[in-house]
Amino acid sequence: MKKRPTVTDVAKLANVGASTVSRHLRGVSVSPDAAIRISEAIAQLGYHPDETARALRVGRTRTIGVIIPQVSNMFYSRAVQLIEEEASKRGCAVILLTHQESLKQQGIQLATIRRYRADGVILAPAAGSTLEDISAALPGTPVVAIDRFISSEMDSVVLRNRDAARVATEHLLRHGYKRIACVVSRPEIASFKQRWEGYVETMGLNHLETLLIQAPNHEQLRYALTSTFVSHSRPDALLSFSNRVTQTILLAFDELALSREERLPLLGFDDFDLASLVDPPLSVIRQPTENMMRHATDLLFRRIEGSEPVEPKVIALPGQPIYRKSCGCS
Repeated sequence: MKKRPTVTDVAKLANVGASTVSRHLRGVSVSPDAAIRISEAIAQLGYHPDETARALRVGRTRTIGVIIPQVSNMFYSRAVQLIEEEASKRGCAVILLTHQESLKQQGIQLATIRRYRADGVILAPAAGSTLEDISAALPGTPVVAIDRFISSEMDSVVLRNRDAARVATEHLLRHGYKRIACVVSRPEIASFKQRWEGYVETMGLNHLETLLIQAPNHEQLRYALTSTFVSHSRPDALLSFSNRVTQTILLAFDELALSREERLPLLGFDDFDLASLVDPPLSVIRQPTENMMRHATDLLFRRIEGSEPVEPKVIALPGQPIYRKSCGCS
């Protein structure tokens, strides 16, 4: 087998010392002439640094783990893209895993991250996650929770869910709707609980009854919705707690062949690319995904580098209402 080129081989071909090559590879400034010769030698030899050996020397693998529920969810797929971009700027790779809303699967994925010795983890936790379980699975590894709050003792970057739900509910009430129903799959998820609390508070202040349409998965939720839409006590408007739920609502509308005029007014959480092209265009509470992921990666790398104070940080960002025609706006 052909011998793998080493730093020594690169140094010999570039006519510099091995320490100069090492400095260049670490991004430390060397003379322009030496940098050119080293780059040419690397290309000629096909040299690639041995990241495993480097990790053993410096105690860093230059990888971070990202664990999310599903990649099919548009919010999380966009989040992963942004995290990868931010990690790449710092010379790090991303190990992407999913837990499919299963605590057991999340435990397996945390163990995988530990085996690969990732420098840190960004986690959208499964419902029922605890600080103790995550800390036990990844002792000494920095973890930042995104989208879903676990504990004030864990770094988190989340939406101000309760405030956002209040804003959404108040907007529907201003349209004159009284029977506003929340629609949710997996209501035990932390962010959905907070949105429910904001909705309940707003309806209570207006002395109105709360309504909840829920199911453990989206297939069963679609059946629940179609039954509700044809009942005599159907709601005046719908507040969807996620983009996946919004898509399920639209499928239920289509299944019943409801015309634009027959469809219930709708306002949902999470914007997505085609939301403005649906007929009628969808009103949403847009999450500041870019800011959230930028905060999360910045906080994680500060923890990894030891430049952040010990006290955990909870960063809660406001949502942005985008009012289109689906809620009754003109």
